[in-house]
Amino acid sequence: MNISKSDNSLFIRSDSRGLVFIIIYVDDLVIGGENLVDIEHIKKLLSSRFEMKDMKEFHYFLRIEVIQIPDSIMHSQRHYFLNLLYKFGMTRCKPVTTPLDRNLKLDTKSGTTECEPMFYHQLIGSLIYLTITDPTSVTRSASFSSSCKHH
Repeated sequence: MNISKSDNSLFIRSDSRGLVFIIIYVDDLVIGGENLVDIEHIKKLLSSRFEMKDMKEFHYFLRIEVIQIPDSIMHSQRHYFLNLLYKFGMTRCKPVTTPLDRNLKLDTKSGTTECEPMFYHQLIGSLIYLTITDPTSVTRSASFSSSCKHH
């Protein structure tokens, strides 16, 4: 197995038998691939050295929903996104293509509205996490989160 060049928690083996991968996050492992015999062999090898519990097919990993269908795996953050709408009181908001006027000039010096910086830090952190599988731009909002006036 080789460590991925882009992610130190991803191990990949690709050879004539097929692709096998292991993703590690703290004390969770996801083992997958094309060859079930190889996957079972890796699970048996790891369980001989470490205490493990086989959870079989999984449905969520790091707040990402995993949908397994024959010959394919899809992932979705729909559930995570809906929870964000509830958490930040936006369930009744209507969707818009661009929530801010593209020509709006944001200024950290102006404005008199006081706000809770923790609320905006949590919101922006959640949106940044969301970009892992849906890379839409939220960084413009993040750069102005520090402009909130403290109570």
